[in-house]
Amino acid sequence: MGVRGWFLLLSMLAWAGCVARRTPMAEAPRPPLRIHESSNGAVALQVVVRDMTPRRRTDPVVRLVGVTHVGSAEYYGRLQALLDAEPLVLFEGVGAREKRFMSTREKGYSLQPALAKALGLRFQLASIDYSADRFVNSDLTMEQLEGVMRRDADEAGKAGGKAVAGAEELGVGDLMAVMDGSSWAGLLARFGVAFIEASPKLRATVRLVLIETLGAVGGDPSMAGGVPREMRRLMEVLIHERNAAVMSDLRRVIDRGRAARRARMASVAIFYGAGHLPDLERRLREELGYAPGREEWLTAFDVDPSREGLGKGDVAAARARVREQLGMLGMGGRRRP
Repeated sequence: MGVRGWFLLLSMLAWAGCVARRTPMAEAPRPPLRIHESSNGAVALQVVVRDMTPRRRTDPVVRLVGVTHVGSAEYYGRLQALLDAEPLVLFEGVGAREKRFMSTREKGYSLQPALAKALGLRFQLASIDYSADRFVNSDLTMEQLEGVMRRDADEAGKAGGKAVAGAEELGVGDLMAVMDGSSWAGLLARFGVAFIEASPKLRATVRLVLIETLGAVGGDPSMAGGVPREMRRLMEVLIHERNAAVMSDLRRVIDRGRAARRARMASVAIFYGAGHLPDLERRLREELGYAPGREEWLTAFDVDPSREGLGKGDVAAARARVREQLGMLGMGGRRRP
């Protein structure tokens, strides 16, 4: 696996395939991620919690709670407190209607929690308690996801175009074998993660690279020219259909509140990967008349280069490498407050 492959893999592990679909509109949704650099040189990746206010006073405020899938214990603690205060949390997870991921998340090897541990961070599914009844899965089932893929293939065939690539063409099986460490590439990834864990300086460097990469991407890697066209198409279809499922559930909540006063809620949280937020914000604005309101930025994780043994030259080299790789992929434009 080359440098470019490692760069993409590490970014996707933290991002977990959450990407935004860009749609022209009068006022583009604001980014869900940003990089914050303090006066002492510490660099942090921050994720937004953005309120969307309704046109009708009796409708609920919709709280878009973005999340990265690796972060600090403090970050997930703040998210847990925020979500526990909500009367309803609509959360992501294909096929997680029965929350079965909660009982299986610690079994076997998985690259995401292993990488989180190597970086001195936590993995989302091992850090957030979804057990309360107020946490309701709002996503596609596996059967619905398969139906989406079949429908796209049928529509592309009728139009004479190319459908979303199948699992074999996209190498999804190979990716899963990397994630569970069962393939040769997976074994190399496991070795790489163990190497990161054993080296404090390398751990700090990788954290810095992730912060700079995710902050620069800012929620829309699907627009990157260097990403294969079929993969971009797959990401667009998945983000569109999964967000449509969330909006359908939200409409039912709003309709119940309009029909009966006792069913009204002051707010509803949508707890999804940060990359879903731009498209969700667009839908709320265009379809339901919501408007952006108060927002809060939470630090997912950070790195203090001087404390971690990184000199100015190390930081400059890491940032130059990120810019180079992003340039190859047609991405760029870091966002800082």
